[in-house]
Amino acid sequence: MANNLPPELQSWLNDFRQIKLPVWQDFPKFDIYMDQLVSLVNQYLAPFELDPVTPAMINNYVKHKVMFKPVKKKYQRTHLAAVIVLSILKTAFPLDMIRLGFAQELNAVTAQEAYDRFVRLMTQKLTALTLEQPVQPVETATVFSWDAAIQQTAATTVIYQLVSEKIMILAREEYKNDPKD
Repeated sequence: MANNLPPELQSWLNDFRQIKLPVWQDFPKFDIYMDQLVSLVNQYLAPFELDPVTPAMINNYVKHKVMFKPVKKKYQRTHLAAVIVLSILKTAFPLDMIRLGFAQELNAVTAQEAYDRFVRLMTQKLTALTLEQPVQPVETATVFSWDAAIQQTAATTVIYQLVSEKIMILAREEYKNDPKD
């Protein structure tokens, strides 16, 4: 990592690269209610500094058929995974594109496989993140798969979107505190 980065950016990047999302097996093994879903998702996503998830957002996802309805007002692991991935992806992608991606993924693999692969890819790309050498959007060392390529490029896009936003925020703060102004 470059030594000439401002300390606050360097510190944030170090923390950002260490974010770990829960894997499927970390989720509760029983159905949960909306307030529990919201609480868990916000807890898991707190390190990303995203806007908090609300019940209205989740209801909107169901209404727009990005995720399926709860069963008797109870949410399953699939819902938890969907809301986590949705919350991350919507920083860079419109809801219609996310819905299409979800449909493609779930036609190819189970929700658990798709979620765990997304978590693995996010972790790999976060860990490899530097500002000197961009993360490769699609890993070419493995056998090509459309599903994996979609997830890899989406993870890369989201990571750089979040890094860009943080740099802009820190730069704006620096400009406000600059005595030259």
